[in-house]
Amino acid sequence: MTTKVRTLLSVVAIGGVSIIGVGARAAETSGTPTDAQYAAIADDTCAGVPAKERAMGLLAYRDAVVSVAPLRADYFVGKIKTSRTEGAVIGLRATPGITKPWLERVNSCHVALVGLGRMVGNDAASDPFAIAGTSVVAVETYAGYVLFVKGPNADAAQEITKRSVALLSMPASPTTASLESY
Repeated sequence: MTTKVRTLLSVVAIGGVSIIGVGARAAETSGTPTDAQYAAIADDTCAGVPAKERAMGLLAYRDAVVSVAPLRADYFVGKIKTSRTEGAVIGLRATPGITKPWLERVNSCHVALVGLGRMVGNDAASDPFAIAGTSVVAVETYAGYVLFVKGPNADAAQEITKRSVALLSMPASPTTASLESY
């Protein structure tokens, strides 16, 4: 094969992979559920979910949050390896009664209710899970769970990261006593 043919085949292969990648990314980010879809999700997943978890979602387990880190994805531009932040990785301590399917169910219920506008009075401004288009995947580990919170675009990913880091700095409940007063 000549150098021209190899170069042409390389360009066609890279172009084809790029088109497939762009198409997959567009399909991934284009679908914000409608009100009817949110209602169907809420009817399906909210049955049996306590009011606190419905209103707060995964923020109800804020006391169990032990770590927050950016969710980074590596990709190549030619031979150059770069990375971008796509969301946050949140570590949860294992607690009795919480399972991976339960975490995902609570999140689905909460997001559906927020999408329908039923959770107006909650802490939506500090909720990294309630940003439109956000996906959450829970993975069980030895010491608890890891939540991968991924945003649909760079702006959402930055907001998810900012809100997730704030989970560590904000107490879940007000302190009732202080040692400084003694």
